[in-house]
Amino acid sequence: MSHPLGKPSNLAKLPIAIGLIVFTGIVPVTRVYGTSGRELRPDLRQVPSPNSAIATVFEPPDPDPPEGREGSGSRTSCPPVDKPLTGLIASQVNYTLSGHPTFWFYVPYPSELPREVEFVLLDEQRTEIYKTVVPISDTPGIVSFRLPENIPALEVGKQYLWQFSYRCNPRIRAEDDYVEGVVQRVAADSALISQLEAATTPMQRVELYAANGLWHETLTTLAELRRDNPGNAEIAAEWTELLESIGLGHLANEAIGGCCRPLQ
Repeated sequence: MSHPLGKPSNLAKLPIAIGLIVFTGIVPVTRVYGTSGRELRPDLRQVPSPNSAIATVFEPPDPDPPEGREGSGSRTSCPPVDKPLTGLIASQVNYTLSGHPTFWFYVPYPSELPREVEFVLLDEQRTEIYKTVVPISDTPGIVSFRLPENIPALEVGKQYLWQFSYRCNPRIRAEDDYVEGVVQRVAADSALISQLEAATTPMQRVELYAANGLWHETLTTLAELRRDNPGNAEIAAEWTELLESIGLGHLANEAIGGCCRPLQ
């Protein structure tokens, strides 16, 4: 499989992903919608009690895994791995409140190899608006990449295609292993803002994010809790349940590291 961003002739795959823009629709900026496209019921927007048990389950709008979530291990220049390169995404389109969201990936390749990863962001017209290449670290394991604050924020209501590539052979980009997905920024309404402000713990915010279909906030908040509290059994259980709910339970025990900070 050719790398779609390596050469202009390899862009053939991108219209398939960008085509999601036409069929999924744009979320109105005055309300928060779930990933199913329907406005969430008021009872799903209640701040949970500080003592309540939280079940971190995310319901993707599509029963099938999103296209582009897993890479291919068949490239001859890539080391053999047991699990594929994976983008931790729940749906074909993944929603966020942030203008500079965080993206998460499982990288199966050991960081002892002198390799780099590339992150690219395209707008709805398939125009490249950001690209960076960074050395890999803290792998095999789950790593994160946050869009830097010094680039323009994602616009509310617009969808963006991102691609994360592992350079199996730095001299032959067609042999990259890569994953891709679509992110859309939405606006929180006043009710959700009030509930988030009233939440007293990170886990309460996780519950609110999940109930409102905000994948990036749900995943990032819980992943950081899991990373910073490796011995906490309750957080570990919530992390496992979240990944199982989107078909990625086999990655729940993978280490969560750092990795991908843009070069200055």
